[in-house]
Amino acid sequence: MNIAFYNGVSGLVAYQQEMDLVSNNVANVNTVGYKPSRASFSDLLYTQMWTNTDALVNAGGDAGAQDTADENGVGGMTDADGIHMQGHGVRLAYSDLVFRQGNLLQTEHPLDMAIKGDGFFAVERANGTTEYTRNGAFDISIEGKSGYLVTSDGSYVLDASGKRIKLERGDDDQFDLTNLQDEVGVYIFPNPYGLEPNTGGFRETPISGTPAVIKASSRASRPYTIVTGMLEQSAVDLSEEMANIIVSQRAFQFSAKMVQTADEIEDTVNNLR
Repeated sequence: MNIAFYNGVSGLVAYQQEMDLVSNNVANVNTVGYKPSRASFSDLLYTQMWTNTDALVNAGGDAGAQDTADENGVGGMTDADGIHMQGHGVRLAYSDLVFRQGNLLQTEHPLDMAIKGDGFFAVERANGTTEYTRNGAFDISIEGKSGYLVTSDGSYVLDASGKRIKLERGDDDQFDLTNLQDEVGVYIFPNPYGLEPNTGGFRETPISGTPAVIKASSRASRPYTIVTGMLEQSAVDLSEEMANIIVSQRAFQFSAKMVQTADEIEDTVNNLR
């Protein structure tokens, strides 16, 4: 098989992955606090040469080879003589999270909270792990005479100390919600783009760094505001996603046509032998 065939195959795989990613964004257009993802591609040959520079030189390659790719890995490399070295296909290098602010929807529900600015709510899942979310649709889990602030799936909302937020009943047997937003911890990561997306939230990773927490009651300057009685809507721009899916579909079709054409050429060559 010739190189064109494998170029086409790599394109089919890469653009199918992008379509899956865009489809997931569209499916979450109504998910509270959802942040969309964007696909970034890189050239296969560029990636191989960049990660095996020593092997390239030892094998007789040009030690003067230079990276001429842009920030998305597109553009390949040139050797010491300035001759461009073409790539042999494409791959999905990584996906970036888009942390733009979603619109705030007024609900008038006293337990609903939205973060305006940077930061995440911390929640304790059923398995005891801590995850982070922008979804502030909270409720009360009644346990005995007390109650705990929880998410819609029953995860405990944590305060600035990483502890569950306990609510006490007043003299009228009702839970006291006064200044409840001051009890909720908001966690800020050095690199939020390094977070690992998970169903309903994000997980901390070595790339994201350890989160810092600023108490909502603190008078210190903080990069966020907690708004009660409101929820942050999904940050998905449906018109943008529709445009992205069209571009991905066209690229997928071109890749399929490349595979078909390469196969036809190979068949013609075989018939000439």
